[in-house]
Order: sequence, then structure tokens, then C-alpha cells
Amino acid sequence: MPTISRPLVTLLAMLSLAGCASNPPTGPVYDPYENVNRKVYRFNTALDDAILKPLAKGYRYVLPDIVEVGIGNFFSNLDDVTVIANDLLQGKFRQAGSDTGRFLYNSTAGILGIMDFSTRAGMVKHDESFGQTFGVWGMGEGPFLMLPLLGPNNGRSTAGIGVEYFTTNVQRYAIDDNATSYSLTALEIVALRARLLSAGNLLNAAALDPYLLLRDFWVQQHRTATWDGKRDVRIGTADSGYDDLDELDELDRLDALDDADELDELDELDELDELDRLDALDKADELDELDELDRLDALDKADELDELDELDRLDALDKADELDELDELDRLDALDEANDAPSADSSAD
Repeated sequence: MPTISRPLVTLLAMLSLAGCASNPPTGPVYDPYENVNRKVYRFNTALDDAILKPLAKGYRYVLPDIVEVGIGNFFSNLDDVTVIANDLLQGKFRQAGSDTGRFLYNSTAGILGIMDFSTRAGMVKHDESFGQTFGVWGMGEGPFLMLPLLGPNNGRSTAGIGVEYFTTNVQRYAIDDNATSYSLTALEIVALRARLLSAGNLLNAAALDPYLLLRDFWVQQHRTATWDGKRDVRIGTADSGYDDLDELDELDRLDALDDADELDELDELDELDELDRLDALDKADELDELDELDRLDALDKADELDELDELDRLDALDKADELDELDELDRLDALDEANDAPSADSSAD
């Protein structure tokens, strides 16, 4: 088994490079090497037209459908080892259990995965890669890269391909004979290209710029598979896409609006406080008016009492005058009686 110390150093450098460029899942495709990527795309297209596509057509023509499906199932079953490892690294433990059961069932009852009994039993085939795992861990996408033979990738997925080769690549560890290993790899590539024949024809017929269509489609699929619906995913444009500074500006604008809202709320509270103060003054004025009315009522009552006292005094004086008059009358009557008495005595004599 070859030593992996030097490749691991290379991988660490690739991981560092991939993490330098962080592109949000709603941003535009970061394609700083577009000119080089287009040249690689043309090379891949020429190689595909000259070699892979004819081989894929011959492969589909020669092999019965059942054999073609069996070969696809075999390589898909080997891929489940990588899927299980990334399930665990992403914390998808229930999915890891399902994928492990799927791998064991197909590897035994399905004869090394040639027959896919697991799908018939309801075990769903999942697609997880180290590139997706690095995205879940927070690593940026990195620049878009059109790799020779391997096609569309980005810095993150390219690092994932390298990690997979040195960790979960079953063929590398299970097959010691290089010729056999290379033959299986070539067979896997031809089988995959055979499955994509109709997609390639559609790409060339539908797009004015097949490179842009393939690039955006691959980035969209990679972002969707990475975030599993946990974040909004789309392909932004250079004019309308958000970068980090745009997001900060947007946050600043929202903060300014929040501050303005807070000031408006404070102004509104001040207005309410002023209204409360005026209400308190109005209530105080009302109380003062009530106190004044009470005072006037008290004065009115005091005046009424004074008038009653005056009337009582006058009544007392009237009564005293009447008594004086009666006394005077009594005195006069007494004098009259006294004058009448000597007259009577004289008559008697």
C-alpha cells in the first residue's frame, strides 16, 4: 500500500485554497478562471466526442439492458461506502444506518451490489460526498474549476475528490493489480457516460452557451445537495448577487431603520408622556375647580348661617320689643287701675 503522507500534504493545501473563497449559496458562480475553464471544457468536449461518446454508444449497443443495469448497480454499491462515511461526518446517523443496511444487503443478497434489492425493499439511495461535508462544516465553495476528464467541480469538491481517493475508495484498497483497477475505473467512466448520453444531446441542443448552462446547473445541484433544504439555494448574478459587503451594507441599512424605528417609538412615548402630563394637569385643574366650588359652597353655607343668625337675632329683638310693649301696657293698665280705685272710694263716701 503506497504511503499517503505527501498526498495528504497536497490535500491540506487544496483544502486551504478551497476555503479562501466563500460564496453564499444564493450568490453568483465564482469563476475567476473562466478563460482556462472554457479551454478545458472544449478539451473535454473534444475528447468526449472522439472517444467517450462512441465508446458509450457501443457499450449501450453491445450490452443487454440487464447487464448494463447490473454494472451500474455494482459501482453504485461501492459508492455507498463514501456515502456512509459522509453521513457520519455530517451527523446524519439515522441515514447512515439506512445506508449501511443498504450496502450490506446489496453486497450479500445482491451479489456485490449487481442486483439492487435494497431499493425494492424501500431503502433510498442517497448521495453524499466529502465536498458536501466540507460545505456543511463551513468551508467556502472556492473557485469553479473545469477539470480535465472529471468535468465541472469547485475548489471544495476537488479537495473532496482527493480525500475520497485516499480514504473511501474501495478499489484502491481492495484491488492490488493496477491493470484491474484501471480497467474497472475505465468501465465505470464508460458506464456513467452511457447513462448521460441523452443529457449531453439535450445540453448541446438547448443552450446558446453550453459551458454556462453546464456550469450553473452543476453549481445549483452541488449547493442543493450540500444544504439539503436548510438554506435557500439559487444562482445569483454578478449585478444582483449578494457578496459579503452587500450583506453588511444591507444589515447596516436595516440597523439604521431599526434605530429610526426606536427613535420614532421614543418620540411616540414622549408624546404619550406629554399627553399624560397634560391629562394630569387637567385633572389637577378639575380638582382645583372642585376645591373652589367647595369653598364657595362653604362660604354660601356660612352666609346662609349668618343670615339665619341675623334673622334669629331680629326675631329675638322683635320678641323683646313685644315683651316691652306688653310690659308697658301692663304698667299703664296698672296705673289706670290705681287711678280708678281712689275715685271709687270718693263715691262711696
